[in-house]
Amino acid sequence: MNIEITKNLTKKQQIIADYITKQADSIPFMTEKDISTAIGVSIATVSRFWEAIGYESFKAYKMQLKKDSIITPASKMKTALEKYEQTRVGHMLKAGVYYLEETSKHMDNHSFYEAIERIVASDTIHLYGSGSAECLTTLLQFRLKRFGMSVQTMAKSGHELFEDLVHCQETDIIIIFGFVQSSPEIRTLFDYARKKGCQTVLITDLLVSPMIEEATYTFFTERGDMREFHSMVAAIAFVESMIIAIGKQMGEVALTKLHELQTLRKVYAGELPKN
Repeated sequence: MNIEITKNLTKKQQIIADYITKQADSIPFMTEKDISTAIGVSIATVSRFWEAIGYESFKAYKMQLKKDSIITPASKMKTALEKYEQTRVGHMLKAGVYYLEETSKHMDNHSFYEAIERIVASDTIHLYGSGSAECLTTLLQFRLKRFGMSVQTMAKSGHELFEDLVHCQETDIIIIFGFVQSSPEIRTLFDYARKKGCQTVLITDLLVSPMIEEATYTFFTERGDMREFHSMVAAIAFVESMIIAIGKQMGEVALTKLHELQTLRKVYAGELPKN
């Protein structure tokens, strides 16, 4: 969907836009009431949405969608998930596979490796993630510090964020986990980064959002429908891919720090036993 269109949408219209983008295979068989129920907005809001993105009606949008639609590996996977749900564990495992497939489908390898090069070249890496995304910042910080990189996690909310922002320099990079929707903190991060000339990486589960055009690099990770349990399977896999790619980009520098870590463990094993 055209960015110039989406940036002028209201917050509810952005939610609709993101939903129909992700559910492109199902939309031709849905009604406006189905969409309304799925994302928790009024039918009237859904009805007004189509004109906002350049269509006379929902019918006109579906006609265009049918013309553009093709059978993809992702749509086949989705059909399989709906067909095989013998157990809850089995369903979650199959769902995890689907999330990984969807994430892979939207991956831009050129942008990924360009972002990796920029991260490695940065003086300091600043990480922001609130709520469930906090586990991702913890994982990324733990692994990158082992490579000898300067990594800082940022406060999740409130005025404490200013204490971290003031240390962001033009030669740094900010990695932002922005799931579900934007927030005042994320908007502040992007605004400050733009003024400072600091590059940003956005990792999100949205395909349509004003955040996307704000970021230097954006990567999509599927986490499930809005009203379902939001999985971190694909997000963790993406973060681990970043870690491996960063280590490879750093080469011997990263390995040297890991060797030093192992030496420290041997020297002080008696003083600081492994828990």
